[in-house]
Amino acid sequence: MTQSLSNFYRTKEIYIKLPSGGKWYKNKPRLTDDGEIGVYPMSFKDEMLLKIPDSLYNGESLYDVIKSVCPDIIDPYEVAMSDVDVILIASRISNNDGNLQVNATCPHCNTTENYLISIPNILSNVKTIEQVEIELPNKLTIQFKPNTLRSMTASSIKTTEAVSITQNLTSDLPPDQAKKLFEESLSKTTAATMVLIADGIEAVILPDGSKVTTVEEIIEWLNNIDGATMKTLQRANKMQNQNGINDKFKFSCSNESCSKEFESAVEFNPTFFFTNN
Repeated sequence: MTQSLSNFYRTKEIYIKLPSGGKWYKNKPRLTDDGEIGVYPMSFKDEMLLKIPDSLYNGESLYDVIKSVCPDIIDPYEVAMSDVDVILIASRISNNDGNLQVNATCPHCNTTENYLISIPNILSNVKTIEQVEIELPNKLTIQFKPNTLRSMTASSIKTTEAVSITQNLTSDLPPDQAKKLFEESLSKTTAATMVLIADGIEAVILPDGSKVTTVEEIIEWLNNIDGATMKTLQRANKMQNQNGINDKFKFSCSNESCSKEFESAVEFNPTFFFTNN
């Protein structure tokens, strides 16, 4: 049988369990019988995409990279935020002999150095996330789900636009124009919050046991709750989006005059992969 270059394309080098387990996807990921999903190493194009800040900002780079390295996720736009970091980490397993380079600062002598941590070690300790459910003082029960990459991107864009508008507020502006800019900024910030919270709520259970799941009703309710309740929802939303990765690692200080062991937290997010390519 004649060979062709297609016989030498990259292959799925690692199989992982998604922290979400694929539970909240409308289009269920194609998992193995063991509940795992295959991940390809990043291509050269993928790595270049993560170096374009503008496309990271609007989410297009991440959509394309996830589609490339994890094609068994049917719709990359609905990938759960809890799964994004784990997928990206797995796709880097071909780099640096299966290690990630991270920065850590020794708390004993304040020496900052680059360290290598094992990707298989990271992935072997990823935990499956459980659904967050809270009961409010008014007896409403809120069931959460991880945000989608699409909603997180939309929220980030709105927030950035709001910050840009606020930066244009100066004492030289006429009061009417300053008021208009402030209201526009507030509107975008509020919209960003609503996008995230509404997308992250699977159901609101009423005291009589009936469920509300329609986005329109949930958004209308969010627009009519007090600030303390919104903060409670935001904390629960953040908890639901956790990626299940153990982010604390032990290092030995590279400073010979110190050489003490210390523990440091490592933050994994799309910006991490952009700065560590």
